[in-house]
Amino acid sequence: MAGTSTVNEINFETCKSIPAPGAIAISIVLHALLIIGVPLMAKLAWKSKKFERPKTFQLVTAPIPAPKRTVKTPDALEQRVARKETKPQAAPVPDKNVKKNNSKAQKERDAARPKDENLEELASLLEELPSPAQVSSVGEFKYHWYLSLVQQKLEKNWNPSTENRQLKVVVTFTIDKVGMISEPRITQSSGNSTLDNIALRAVKISAPFPKLPPGFDDDKIELNCTLIPTRK
Repeated sequence: MAGTSTVNEINFETCKSIPAPGAIAISIVLHALLIIGVPLMAKLAWKSKKFERPKTFQLVTAPIPAPKRTVKTPDALEQRVARKETKPQAAPVPDKNVKKNNSKAQKERDAARPKDENLEELASLLEELPSPAQVSSVGEFKYHWYLSLVQQKLEKNWNPSTENRQLKVVVTFTIDKVGMISEPRITQSSGNSTLDNIALRAVKISAPFPKLPPGFDDDKIELNCTLIPTRK
């Protein structure tokens, strides 16, 4: 206790020995050091620490695939153009003149129909008429086109003086390779000597006939020609 009291007495004596203005100046300096020094020391201490950047991770973005481009084929383009070009068409307005023309044409067809029917009847009658000259071969002969040629020449020269489809004359003759004929003869008379002679004359003046077909084996052919007075 004696020591403590001695220290207090010394401090008191020391403080008592410092003048008042000096004490105030010391107090101001100490406060200034506290006010300025503490923040300054704290700032220096903060700067002394190294700033470490936090570890970061780099984000890598995946490439976005480009959109697929569809190549239009010529067919697709044509269809598209066709769709654009095709426009709905308005329904046609019936024309009165067309109806009149149709009715007129129908009347003309109706008026001409009897004529057509008459022509058809006439054609059927002509088909029923016997041919003025009918030629047939004695024996087998496959070249019918040659017989048609002989028939055409006979019809040109067959000019009977009368018309009677009930009468007929059959003349027989032979044609050689070069188309020349033998003397024709009456194998079936019509009963009219004048008509028979006209038939013989028609065969004679129609010669010579075309040559026999090259594929025909024989050197002559015998024909029967039936002549009918179908026209005057």
